[in-house]
Amino acid sequence: MRLATLLAAAALATACATVPATAAQPEGGRPSIAPGDENCDVTVVFGSYAMGIDSQTFAKVDAYLKRRAPAVTANTTSWGREGERTICVTARTGKMTRKVFNDIRNMTPRVARRGPVEIRSRFGTFQSRPPASMSR
Repeated sequence: MRLATLLAAAALATACATVPATAAQPEGGRPSIAPGDENCDVTVVFGSYAMGIDSQTFAKVDAYLKRRAPAVTANTTSWGREGERTICVTARTGKMTRKVFNDIRNMTPRVARRGPVEIRSRFGTFQSRPPASMSR
C-alpha cells in the first residue's frame, strides 16, 4: 500500500512539475496568459477572470481578420471552459504582420473589460491590465 501511494505521489508530482519562469515570459516581462503557437505571425489570446472572455473585443478582432482575407489567415483554438481561445494569424508579408499587430493592439482596451487579452508578434507584445477592482 505504501509503495502504491508513493508511486501515485511521484506520478502526480511529475505531472504538476513547474515550468521555469523565464520560459513563460514574453519580451514585455509579464507572464503569458496562455501558450501560443510559435508558427503564428501574430498570436491573440483571450483569457478569462472566471467570468468569460472580452467577447466585444473578440468580435471586433474576428471581423477585422475576416475583412483582411486573403492577405491574412486566422485559425482559432478554444482551450478553456469560459470561452478562452487563441487566434493564430499568418500574414503574407512582414508589412502586413506589423499592420495586423498594431491594428489589433489599438482595438484592444488597455484595461480588461472581462478577461485579459494578450497580443504577441515579433514586433512586440501587449497584454491588457486587470481592472483596478481586481487588485484590492
